[in-house]
Amino acid sequence: MNTSSQQHTTAPAMPVQPAPAGWPVPPQPAYAPTVPPAVAQPLPPRQGAGAPPRSVARTRIVLIAAAIANLVLALAVLLQAQAELDSYAAYRGAWFAGALSGQEQAAQAAVGFAQLALVWTALHAAGALALAVRLGRGRGGLHRAVVVFGAWQCLMGALTLAVGSEAGAAAVLQALATLAGGALTAWYATRPDTTAWARRPRP
Repeated sequence: MNTSSQQHTTAPAMPVQPAPAGWPVPPQPAYAPTVPPAVAQPLPPRQGAGAPPRSVARTRIVLIAAAIANLVLALAVLLQAQAELDSYAAYRGAWFAGALSGQEQAAQAAVGFAQLALVWTALHAAGALALAVRLGRGRGGLHRAVVVFGAWQCLMGALTLAVGSEAGAAAVLQALATLAGGALTAWYATRPDTTAWARRPRP
């Protein structure tokens, strides 16, 4: 019984012929191990960094706008009272000047009150501008001061509107501007993002 076995044959390796003398030899690529690229890790954010939220910027805008509006309206109240006082100067030599003396004295008192109100408004405007400038830092004590200032402005506006409703259109507008500015300041200053900004961790 004949058995046949399969024989595997391999082709003989071709001999490497050296390059003739004077021929250029192609450069051999340098061996470099395959290394996966390093993944860049993001740097952790620095504590206390970042821009303040929109409510903080809006609070600053309201503080500045209310301060300017109150100053302009307080000056308008003073000019209105001074114009009313000057209107009595033409009748001082008239025979009925005595009957107008009481009204002239009331006008003089209104001018004096308007001058004090202008000084008071200037002090409040300076405080509002100082709070608006420093509010970007978001310190906790400063944040509470802004809330208290807004509530105080609401109270002053309501009292002025109730007491001086007959003082003229400029006085009514000033009272409304003070009330609205204080309400908006307290509203934006007590928003959750503003409170979180004031309580953020600091280095």
